[in-house]
Amino acid sequence: MDFGLTQTQELLRTSAREFLADRSGPATVRAVADGDAEAAERLWKDVVELGWPALTVPEQHGGAGLSFSDLAVLLEELGASLAPVPIAESAITARILDRFGPDAIKAELLPQIAEGDVLITPAVVGRDASWDARNTAVVANRTGSGLVITGETRFVSFANQATHALTLVNTDDDQLALVVIPIWKSAGVEQTPMDHASGVPVSTLTFNEVETPASSIVITGSEAVAATEELVAAGSVARAAQLAGLARAVVDSTVEYTTGRKQFGQPVGSFQAIQHHLAEMAIAAKQVNHLAHAAAWSFSGDGYSVERAAQAKIAASEKITDLCWTAHQCHGAIGFTWEHDLHLYTRRAMAWKTDFGDAAFHRAILVSAMGL
Repeated sequence: MDFGLTQTQELLRTSAREFLADRSGPATVRAVADGDAEAAERLWKDVVELGWPALTVPEQHGGAGLSFSDLAVLLEELGASLAPVPIAESAITARILDRFGPDAIKAELLPQIAEGDVLITPAVVGRDASWDARNTAVVANRTGSGLVITGETRFVSFANQATHALTLVNTDDDQLALVVIPIWKSAGVEQTPMDHASGVPVSTLTFNEVETPASSIVITGSEAVAATEELVAAGSVARAAQLAGLARAVVDSTVEYTTGRKQFGQPVGSFQAIQHHLAEMAIAAKQVNHLAHAAAWSFSGDGYSVERAAQAKIAASEKITDLCWTAHQCHGAIGFTWEHDLHLYTRRAMAWKTDFGDAAFHRAILVSAMGL
């Protein structure tokens, strides 16, 4: 495959860098991490005006109809700036609705997602913190008109901004179903903020006999499992792309610091030990970048490569936190202070390494896909 960017991707990357440098700097990242909901809302409103939620929504539903590869270019820039916006969450849930949802759900929700009027976030992790599609602890009783849902799902990103959650439930006839549940000021839905390392809003959602109509069911049975597995795979590749951007930013800032910081009358970047660290960091960042974009390229209207998605997330989960810790060593004491921005990147990398499954989770998927 060609790793070069298309003209559309170049324009997307350039415009995203300019916008994020102006509107999502460290001050904004810190404000959101400190719980400033207004700062998060302002940034999301600006992002919606740019049309980013519509990026991969099909044209027939009011979107731009771009590919997952195009999305990965944007996600890389979002990762480099640590922008606290739910573009990844919105894009992957929209993909699942488009791929698996009935025409009525597509016609109703996809245009609203594209306009930014609806934000759907994945909510498929239970008490055991597993991303396994078959481990849901949320249950639903069928009624004449729909479902009554009870249970808890954890580690739900941007639940405080989302209007809906895409949740996997186990119905009383022992059948799995993927359901879109309204959560914005909805009766019976309780949100509990979590103290999370990522610096973005993460919550636990508790459903207390929440009534939803049958029209909210996306898909059922074994196809619901397949849809959830694709949701997790798409999310893992999205996080790998964001981690690739994060790694690039950390490498660039570390090179800049070690070039300007002098010790014993010369830049610390001239010391062989530091040069070895920088070289290893650059190699790791490039490896994750290639794997993430190769995995994103594999996503199409017909599916995706299970192997490439797993390989990208394994590499991103294992390499990027190590890269950040190496950067702290290169910065010395200043890199460990709260005032320095490097810790923002390290905390985000630590959170993203487990989002949509850690390396061990995806290694098991890779082994299974290879028939070993």
